[in-house]
Formats: sequence, structure tokens, C-alpha cells
Amino acid sequence: MRKYILSLLLTAGILSGVFAADKSWNAVATEMKGIIDDAYTLYEGQKVEEAYERVNDAYFGHYEVDGFERSTQSRIGGSRAGNVEVQFSRLKGAIRAAKPAGEVRKEADTLISMLFEDAEKLDPPKMSWNELAVVLRKEFKEAADMYADGHVVTAEPKFRKAYSRYYGKSKLQENVAGTLGYKRDAQIVDLYTQTKTMILNRGPKPEVVESISALSEMIADTAADLTSKQGRIQWWGTVLASLMILLREGFEAILIVGAIIAYLRKSGNEDNLGAVYKGSVWGIIASVIMALILMGLTKFGFQSGQGQEVVEGVTMFIAVAVLFYTSNWMISKASSKAWENYIQGKVKTSVDKRSMFSLAFTCFLAVFREGAEVILFYQALFTGSDGSGTVPAVILGMVIAVVLLVFVYKAIILTGKKLPLKPFFYATSILMLVMVVSFVGGGISEFVDASWIQPHLINGVPAVSLLGIYPYAESLIAQGIAVAVIVLTLVIGSLLKKNKKSAQ
Repeated sequence: MRKYILSLLLTAGILSGVFAADKSWNAVATEMKGIIDDAYTLYEGQKVEEAYERVNDAYFGHYEVDGFERSTQSRIGGSRAGNVEVQFSRLKGAIRAAKPAGEVRKEADTLISMLFEDAEKLDPPKMSWNELAVVLRKEFKEAADMYADGHVVTAEPKFRKAYSRYYGKSKLQENVAGTLGYKRDAQIVDLYTQTKTMILNRGPKPEVVESISALSEMIADTAADLTSKQGRIQWWGTVLASLMILLREGFEAILIVGAIIAYLRKSGNEDNLGAVYKGSVWGIIASVIMALILMGLTKFGFQSGQGQEVVEGVTMFIAVAVLFYTSNWMISKASSKAWENYIQGKVKTSVDKRSMFSLAFTCFLAVFREGAEVILFYQALFTGSDGSGTVPAVILGMVIAVVLLVFVYKAIILTGKKLPLKPFFYATSILMLVMVVSFVGGGISEFVDASWIQPHLINGVPAVSLLGIYPYAESLIAQGIAVAVIVLTLVIGSLLKKNKKSAQ
């Protein structure tokens, strides 16, 4: 299992250097703002369908194709990317529902604001804190020289504007207060106020010059401390982001593949493990091919986003069907007389070819569905690297995630060995049925993103992508139906079993 995970990571690392972003996220957000504003202008002109398609152009042509969504998921969080996607749906829903122009404008402005907020977080600062401190030192020195030369009237605005521009408006003050604490910021503010008062009161030139110099040194030292601390925070934040990508995307695949391997070993069918391994390997190969295709289309300007959403949605629903079949098959086996005989050590339960194909195909889908996501997420994370030690942080996150996933896999195998047979297979089947419900919600969400489904939004429902929960009536209803079908299937199976026993 470790070699499969490592091969995916190696592929992600190699591909990360092939496709690199050539513009800032603020530039991408600006382009998207222009398209969204254009959509609103079309809407005002009562060109509803054209306005709707322009919003899709912003989503597929930029948010997905330019890697904005992947970078947001990798470096800010999956929930944030989910909320932005929901806001896209809100805007498109308002347009389709022919809402008043004011409501459409409000939804558009909310979306634009979210995009620029994320772009600000994703883009590196235009000037580092240390560079700001150097510029500020120069400005302060000029103000001090003016004061020393007797130009008191011009020295004060020079000093005040330099402080405001390079400490306040540059967000340096905000970061000092947030990262180093309000006490540190208060020391700078107090010294600034004291110095400004001295200038306004025409204080002695040596004392004013010394006070300006002291403030300059204090801000320079603070900028250095802020750079160091934020660098450590960012580095470990990158480690955590890298760790969570693989854990989030790999956990489901490990659970499914590990449970099936434990199942085959527990039932004495180790000779069929080769098919499961082959299914997993083919899943990795298909993931790499899919990632290459999607990145290649993006690189050459094709809007692959909509196709990607459709592929992911269809894959999820295929996985739903296979997982549903596999879980019910396992439950039927766990309840059969053959398992009772096996528990007593009398017979070995065999796995027929159709069931074996189903198990192997389940592993293929589990790996394929998560594998391409892993590669694309890491490609976005590597692309967002600023070259200051971020790559080692990404790699460290990968290594930690691999170790944790190996422990998860080993725990599944160990649990399968120690737990009584029937409870183990019931637990495995229930796990797969839970994933069926999650995949149903996720599949509907992918079709919503692809504009195949126009959703009805439900306020107050959070987006929990891990469980496939989204604030769409369609996905929640589909999940409710899936739960009902699962319960009905289990009830019917139980009744048939009782009738069979009573007939014997």
C-alpha cells in the first residue's frame, strides 16, 4: 500500500513543475470581476441566458482552469472553496430566477469580494515587511533631515505620511498586532505619537532627530521579528495543508482498499489479493492520465473545468453503484450459513469471478477518484510555492500523511484479524454504505458545478464536503433517497433471511 501512495506523490511532484501559474491571483480575480460585471450588464439588458453563460465563463474559464479553486482548497481550505462554489450557484440561481437587478448585483458583489479576499491570501506580498522597513527608514531620515535643517513645516507631514503609508496602510500595523501582539504595536504607536508631538511643539532638533531614528529602528526590528514568526507560521501552515490534502483525499481510498484486503484475508482468499492490487495500480495509472489530460487542456487554453466536473460526478455515481452492490454482497455473506461454517473452521468461503471483479473494480474506483485529485491539489500547492523553503514543507506534509495513512491501513488489517468475523464484515459494509450516501451528495454537487443541475439553495445548511453535504435541495433529497433505499434493502434482506429460516 505504501508504494501506491508514494507513486502518486512522486507523480504529483514531477508534474508540479510542468505547469506553473504565470499571473497573480489578484490578476485572475480582476479578470473574473470584469466577466461578472459584464454578466450583470447583460442581465440589466434582459439578456438572461447570455448573463448566465458569462458567469459560467468566469467559473470554468478562470476559477477552475487557472487553478484558483485548487489553490484555494490546498492553501486556504476546502470549506472556503466550497463556499465560493455555493456563491457562484447563488449568483447563477438569481439570474435564472429573474430576480430584481439589485439582488443579482448583491450576489455578484459578494462573490467578487470573496474572490479578492482569497486572492489577497494566495498572492505573496508585493513588498516584504523588511523591505517596507527599509523604505520607511529612508522616508524618516528625509523627514529628520528636513527638521534638522529648519524646515519644520514640511518635516511634520513628511513624517506623518510616511508612517501612515508604510506602517498603517501597508497592513504592517495590522500584522504586528495580530502576530506579535497589541502590546508591541502600542509601543510603536506611543513612540510615533510622542515624536509627532515633539515636532508639532518645535522640540529641540537633536531630540526630535533621535526620536525619529529610534522609531525607525523599532519598526525595523519589529519587521524582522514579524517576518521570522510569520515565516515559521506559514511554513508549518504549508506542512499542514500538504498533510491534509493527502489525508483528506487518501483516507476514503485507504478505508475501502484496506477493508477489502482485510476481507479477503479474513475469508481465506489471499490468492485473490492480486486482483485487488491490480485494480489499485490501474486506478493510479488512470489517475495520472486523467490529471495529465486535465492539466494539458488547461495549459493550452481549453475550458476543461466543466468536463472535469462531469467526469468526477459520473465517477462518483459509478462508485455509488459498485459500493452499494459490494456492501450488500458482504452483508449477505456475513449472514449466510457458509460464514457460520467458516467460523467453526470447517470450510473456506470462496469468492466467485463476478464478485472478485466487483471488489477489484471498487478498489480501482476508490483510487482513481482520489488519485487525480491528489495530483491536481499538489500541483496547485507546488505552483503556489514562493521558493523560500515551501517545497520542503510540502514534502514533509506528504511524508507525515503517508505515515498516518499506513497506520490507518495497518489498523484496518489488524482490526480485521482481531474482531469477530460477523461484526467486522457488518462494520465494513456499513462503512461502504455511508460512503454511498457521501458520494451521492458529492456527485450531485459536481453536476451542479458543471451546470447540469440548477440547484435550489437552502439557507443555513453548511457545506461539509467530507460527508458530501451541500446546501442544495437536490443533493439532500438524493441523499435522503439513498438512505431510504439502503434501509429498505437491509429490511428486505432481513425479512427474506427470516422467511428462509422458517421454511427450513
